[in-house]
Amino acid sequence: MAIIDFFVDALTGPEITFSAMFLRIFLSMIAGFILGIERKLHLQNAGLRTHILICMSSCLMMIISLYIPQISQHRLQNAGDPTRIAAQIISGIGFLGGGAILRHGLNIKGLNSAATIWAAAGIGMALGCGMALVGMIVAVLCVICMVVFEKLESVYFPAEHAKQLELIFRNDSIDFKLLKKNLLSYGLIIMNVDFTRDIEKQKTKIIYTVKTSDNLDIIGLTESFKDIGKIEKVKLTD
Repeated sequence: MAIIDFFVDALTGPEITFSAMFLRIFLSMIAGFILGIERKLHLQNAGLRTHILICMSSCLMMIISLYIPQISQHRLQNAGDPTRIAAQIISGIGFLGGGAILRHGLNIKGLNSAATIWAAAGIGMALGCGMALVGMIVAVLCVICMVVFEKLESVYFPAEHAKQLELIFRNDSIDFKLLKKNLLSYGLIIMNVDFTRDIEKQKTKIIYTVKTSDNLDIIGLTESFKDIGKIEKVKLTD
């Protein structure tokens, strides 16, 4: 019981001792690892080391926030506001999270990584100020949310990505109604159409901006254009 009481007091007690500092930072490293391993498995730039460092440093800054008033309360009448450093963590992590969000072609990537960076900072702060149980519960729930809900989304709410579909046909033998119907049959949502006609070369270029899911049958879609006209080129880009 004495050992259990020691760990409970070190992780949740109001007094900041060396053992409390060490255990809280160590626990924040574990929490950062839990979040970072999921991102690393998804080959994200903000992976294992990033989340561990964010969680540990946030924990350290929260410990400093609590420790400074503790050592100065006997020396100064005003021990200071322990929330000031915590407020700066929020400002700084917002800048770091924003750097994880990137525009890739027509799509935005990195939103989940930015959210986990924000979560890692919050969990580190919670662990640093003694909320060990809540911090670890949130870390586990975050991973459950990212792993389980990702599978549910892929089945029931498949992600849609914006892409550009470029088609080049020879001569004028194009059935545009059949072309549109064909695109819709493959689950493509047409957002914009750009039409170019080269009279000298007798070629027609059509660029569709479409939304499509990850399970698009690209080979089947490409082969289906042969029934619409004399297709020369099919290009699909993000």
